[in-house]
Amino acid sequence: MRARMWKPGESGNPAGVSKAYAEAVREMSMRARELSLGAERTRRWRERRQQGVVVVSFDVAPDVTGKLVHLGWLDATRRGDKEAIAAALIELAEKATELEMTPASHSM
Repeated sequence: MRARMWKPGESGNPAGVSKAYAEAVREMSMRARELSLGAERTRRWRERRQQGVVVVSFDVAPDVTGKLVHLGWLDATRRGDKEAIAAALIELAEKATELEMTPASHSM
């Protein structure tokens, strides 16, 4: 067996490990700290739930996105963008509640 260049506790290599080993351990600990996408999504979901935010999911028909574009709530170039559609619907709902609109108050 080859003798180590540095002995544990000697100056220059106090841990007595190779540079490659130390780098590999450091890289593995960095990866362990990074959250997976699923863990990050779960963390955000728990945070929203703790704040009382209700998360809903629903289908939006093409005619609804067309009406959002027509009424100016959604930019025509973003009609396929889920985040833009969600933002438009949220703004619309916030405006309706701000104006205290009820289902009976709209005109047909």
